[in-house]
Amino acid sequence: MQRLKKSKIVALILIFVLTLSVIETSAVSSQNKKVILGGTPFGLKIFTNGVIIIEIDENNSPAQKAGLKVNDIIIKANDNTISNNEQLKEIIENSDGEAIKLSLLRDETVITKSIVPIKLDNMNYVAGMWIRDSTAGIGTVTYFDYETKTFGALGHGICDKDTKMLLPLKNGEILGATISNYSKGSDGAIGWLNGYFDNTKIGKITMNNDYGIYGNYESTTNNQIIEVAGDDEINKGKAYIVSTISGTTPKAYDVEITDVNINKNSGQNMIIKVTDEELINATGGIIQGMSGSPIIQNDKLVGAVTHVFINSPEKGYGISINNMLRQFQNG
Repeated sequence: MQRLKKSKIVALILIFVLTLSVIETSAVSSQNKKVILGGTPFGLKIFTNGVIIIEIDENNSPAQKAGLKVNDIIIKANDNTISNNEQLKEIIENSDGEAIKLSLLRDETVITKSIVPIKLDNMNYVAGMWIRDSTAGIGTVTYFDYETKTFGALGHGICDKDTKMLLPLKNGEILGATISNYSKGSDGAIGWLNGYFDNTKIGKITMNNDYGIYGNYESTTNNQIIEVAGDDEINKGKAYIVSTISGTTPKAYDVEITDVNINKNSGQNMIIKVTDEELINATGGIIQGMSGSPIIQNDKLVGAVTHVFINSPEKGYGISINNMLRQFQNG
């Protein structure tokens, strides 16, 4: 990508369009480190490790009687490893009403429960719970590290859209995407990007944590190579973000960094305010799907957009680029 033409409170987490540790204190050295600038949209597909309970029928259902809870992750049923919804559904339907031993991951601890499915009138055996094993959506790549052939994106983790729990990653991939249109945000209403995937595989996801998604890339862009800023180089003042709100070509938009708080235990390291009239007129400011958009200040990559303020869509949070790099390094 040619030199960008601009040298330039309630917070909604997950500026990502869903369709369906203690951190070490050692700093990542950013001196002279360079990466390929992101700003390009991607389509994401992610599959969970086990299946997540997203809702329980509380009308004396088998799941309720068994003591199952929302956000429990079912990893085994009768000693069979559970990989997807259909697998568990088949075990329940073929149970003949016999007890099923479930192994669950609850609050990072494996526990065992026994559930007895029931048969409703003219129906298969059921358990009275709703589960999820995958999700998909659109987001924005923050950087490609050409030295390690890795990428970082979103600036926050991928959570279940209903329970808000961080999805336990089994596997996933990011694909090329084209932004077809968008819905403008306004006070109290979050806008979003709409788009579609193509068959170009960008990379494989290997990590999903509170600070972003990370993985190995297979193909990248011709975007500019940019130096990574140190934490002490991030200041209040003029900056710009790089994002794609139409097609596949990133564009620069003016913002102002209004507050800086570099905390290695938080992904909310700065507050930005969109000042670019073109972006404000088009989208109202920050909208879903722009998560991961790089933030540039003084010709260096300083971070990524992560959140939008629901009541002020021209404002949002950003994570420092070094916090993203630390999380991948400490992964």
